[in-house]
Amino acid sequence: MKRQIRAASLATALAWPPGVWAFDALPSLGDLRHAPHRDWLTLSGASHHFQPERRDWRETNPGLGFERELSGTPWVATAGYLRNSYDHHTAYLGGRWMPLTAGPLKAGLLGLLATGHPSPVLVLPTVSVQAGRIGANLIAVPNLPGYSGYLGIQLRLALE
Repeated sequence: MKRQIRAASLATALAWPPGVWAFDALPSLGDLRHAPHRDWLTLSGASHHFQPERRDWRETNPGLGFERELSGTPWVATAGYLRNSYDHHTAYLGGRWMPLTAGPLKAGLLGLLATGHPSPVLVLPTVSVQAGRIGANLIAVPNLPGYSGYLGIQLRLALE
């Protein structure tokens, strides 16, 4: 199952148009500290699995996190804790790359180092929406052989 999840994550990442892979746009650590930004509190909350019969999935996923959205870039740094769908404690650290925008919607990939999952490295498709000081993150993973796909949602509150 780990191989299938990794293969699906890699396939998702490679499916992006070649022009989107602009690695020269990666910020340095100094840029992250001093760049204009907006900070967010994140509240993890729920997931819905498409094949609940595959396992007794936990669909209430309480958690708390922090995000730093770098103004003028497609990057968002994130860290936090939640109780995952396997009913395990998950501490995570990573970032979202959100190069696609349409009004209040942004889409891209979420990359995390996370505990409590079959693989400590997760790369997931994600969509984010915001209206003023409130927003939401949505993760959508399709069904994979041996694994139920799911939708997960997280509430974002701007810290100002």
